[in-house]
Order: sequence, then C-alpha cells, then structure tokens
Amino acid sequence: MKDESKILDWRSTGRRKARRALYQARVSYECIGHRLPNGSRKQCGKTSIEPPKDAPKYFDELWPEEHRVLKYQLQADHADKDYENNDLDNIDWKCQPCHKKDDSSTGVGVPQESRNYW
Repeated sequence: MKDESKILDWRSTGRRKARRALYQARVSYECIGHRLPNGSRKQCGKTSIEPPKDAPKYFDELWPEEHRVLKYQLQADHADKDYENNDLDNIDWKCQPCHKKDDSSTGVGVPQESRNYW
C-alpha cells in the first residue's frame, strides 16, 4: 500500500480503485447509460474497441463483443460522487457522453437520487 500522505489526486486514485473493484466483481465492461429527466434510465451498452491498459487477464469474459464502437475507455462512475466509496452499489461503468449527461443533470459533485434502475 502506498503512503497516502503522498497521494496528490484522490479522484484519480478513487477511480483506479473503482475500476479494480468492478474488474474483481466481474461487472460487464459496458456503459449502463444515463438517467432521463423522468428518472428512468436510457440504456447505452457501448464498449471500447480496444481493451483498457489496466485490464485483468480474464477481461475477455467481461468485455461484450457487441457494441465495440468507442475509441476511448469507459469510466468508473461513483453515483454518490464520493471517490473513496467503492461499494459495488455505488460504482458503474459509463461512457464519456453518458457520464457527462448524468453529471450535468445532477450537478457536478451532487449525488444521484436513486440507483434502483436494474
């Protein structure tokens, strides 16, 4: 474990830990979509063309073959915007546009109200 007093960017560290948690839980590497104004969720399902650099050896099991269209990697999103809270109920994969839509609809740093969209 690194010396936490030397960590300069907690958001980056939190996202890296979130990615690791999603990999270990074997959560499918595809975007979950974004929240619509009525509270429902628009499914996206897109994923990257190339595997991420930090992908584990078993990544092919998590990486759906359909919708491999993105030229960039998915992002680990914290619903409550607490980068230290890497509970699986709090983190999901999102593509950049869906992540941005959710952040702009809730206000950056403001938690999403409900996560019961499964």
